[in-house]
Amino acid sequence: MVREQADRMQLPTKDCVVGVIDDDPVNAALLEAMLARSGYSGLTFGSVAEFRRRSTPGSLDLILLDWDMPGESGIEFLRYMREHEQMTTPVIFVTHYDRDEQIAEGLRAGADDYVTKPVAAPVLMARIESVLRRLKRSPEPVEEWPPFVFDVSQRLLQKNGQTCRATNREFELMLFLFRRQGRIVTRESLLTHVWRISPNVETRSIDTHVSRVRKQFGLDGSSGWLLEGVYQQGYCLKRVKAPEDPTA
Repeated sequence: MVREQADRMQLPTKDCVVGVIDDDPVNAALLEAMLARSGYSGLTFGSVAEFRRRSTPGSLDLILLDWDMPGESGIEFLRYMREHEQMTTPVIFVTHYDRDEQIAEGLRAGADDYVTKPVAAPVLMARIESVLRRLKRSPEPVEEWPPFVFDVSQRLLQKNGQTCRATNREFELMLFLFRRQGRIVTRESLLTHVWRISPNVETRSIDTHVSRVRKQFGLDGSSGWLLEGVYQQGYCLKRVKAPEDPTA
């Protein structure tokens, strides 16, 4: 019922993907609904093992983490990731553990904030906004990834100093990919943030546009950038050494 209600809510519009690691499907669905109502895109993982299996480095902007889960607990996962894998993704504990010593332990393990269940949506959203605000850098009006220059305010794209003919969708798609260079971008995130439609919609439009920008703007490696498909996951844009740019 909660998931059905979430599907009818306003689609996410914020350029932010939040992961929910919680083994309780009802609570996970509730958190996902709260995120959707506030304009965030949510991805749910039923365990730490599932998160390790399905997620990719840098694919999430923030994680909501339960503490008490079967297998590897939330606190064990966070300690290991902070100490051994240097994961810098911000984490907010969302848990029933509410004693002062437990809150202190979670924060010392590397959590950026701590919220106890039952969760009040306004409080959780305020905590998320606060964490993201501390980390977020104000976007520049002009963003450069040579030989490309994006004038965000004017919606203009240049390549090698020449203005390119790009549709609104092509501009948004390329900017979204360049801002996440080196990271896997899922089809769901493209549908949510670029197409502004439900991530459950079946469409070939993404493949068509990816093929078009790859050919039209030289994202086949000839520009120094390569846009590749990642099997069953999405796409990845990465810097490569181009013949005309030996220092890239």
